[in-house]
Amino acid sequence: MAKKEKPAVRRIEDRDPRAKEIARALLQSCSKKPESAVEAYALVRDAFSGIIEDLLKAEMAEHLGYEKSSSSPKQTSNRRNGSLKKTVLTKDGQIEIEVPRDREGSFEPKIVPKRTKDVSSIQDKVIAMYARGMSDRDISNTIADIYGFELSPETISNMTEAVKPRLQAWKDRSLKAIYPFVFIDALYVDVKVERSSQKMAVYVAIARDENGVKDVLGFWIRETESAKEWLGIFDELKQRGVRKITVISADGLKGIEQAVETAFGQNTKFQRCIVHMIRNSVQYLPRKHYREFCSDLKAIYAAVSLEAAEMAKDTLQCKWEKSYPGAVRVWVDNFKFVAQLFEFPADIRKIIYTINVIESVNNALRKVTRFKGCLPSVAALEKLLYLRIQDLTETWTDWVPGWAGVRAALNIICPDWNQY
Repeated sequence: MAKKEKPAVRRIEDRDPRAKEIARALLQSCSKKPESAVEAYALVRDAFSGIIEDLLKAEMAEHLGYEKSSSSPKQTSNRRNGSLKKTVLTKDGQIEIEVPRDREGSFEPKIVPKRTKDVSSIQDKVIAMYARGMSDRDISNTIADIYGFELSPETISNMTEAVKPRLQAWKDRSLKAIYPFVFIDALYVDVKVERSSQKMAVYVAIARDENGVKDVLGFWIRETESAKEWLGIFDELKQRGVRKITVISADGLKGIEQAVETAFGQNTKFQRCIVHMIRNSVQYLPRKHYREFCSDLKAIYAAVSLEAAEMAKDTLQCKWEKSYPGAVRVWVDNFKFVAQLFEFPADIRKIIYTINVIESVNNALRKVTRFKGCLPSVAALEKLLYLRIQDLTETWTDWVPGWAGVRAALNIICPDWNQY
């Protein structure tokens, strides 16, 4: 599973200067001093309810226009009317507080609004909903339905803006030096540019490291997809620490093979996605022949040996070339990528023959971007993509079936694959 980001360290100079006075007063009021960090934390947690109650009392005094037990003339007939116990949820569990009441029932507390049961920070919840593609207005309505108070779309937008420093740190983070397998692809998203809508290319790179752990190396937004842009992205990956890649799998973008070789040298093999080759070839066929033609294709890329694959290719030519030359040409012109698969054992072929691993991520990104419609800016798109990727990677596991066999095969085929 991808590593979760560590929370930012709250430095000494960032502390509220009043915190020491509060802590000192809290300790002086204790008949028994805490003897461990756990007891000290419990003391602070219990004090939280008192702080909330004091804030509520201050709100009541402001609402009525006079302090409790004040001898000054009252400007209102409304009076305090005891308090009501209420259980609320905090980040550390449930606590019970006393909420002051007034006789007329006109008091509307702000620190703990009426019908609110959760006083923990809702920012994480807002961000999670945003990451799943909900609009600011939909999030506002959901918060109102669940928690009983409203957040304006502007407030929600400000909350999600808080992820920008995390986004930038994630984009600039150092990467591992060695990745045996990297998968690259791009998707297109509608973004407002000036006063019109424009399709922007989102480049995505996903890798498996030495232990088989999957991670999103990054995403990059450009005006269009090209090998030249990928070359710049490869250079950035090198600047962030990547030194060696064994295989890069991608679709058949023109010039991408040369870009890979230029960036990483001949020791990095470029593998064209077989699934994309299938899609490119069947577009030349009527649907009635899809099943039969795909069955003949499978005999090529799923063959037990290179010799069997070559025989299957020859059979495909004899059977289909006269009727559908365009479909057959895809496999004749790109057979070197099929042949290259047989340089690796079956366990590795299963990993590198397709970029489905990245297409599943791209599909998840497309869902949230389609839900949002045309994004208002590139910055808004970056924020949405980052949050969605973080949401996805939390579900990824470290365990990869047969990874020990993959490492063993790499040690034999590419003895220096994990050295640089």
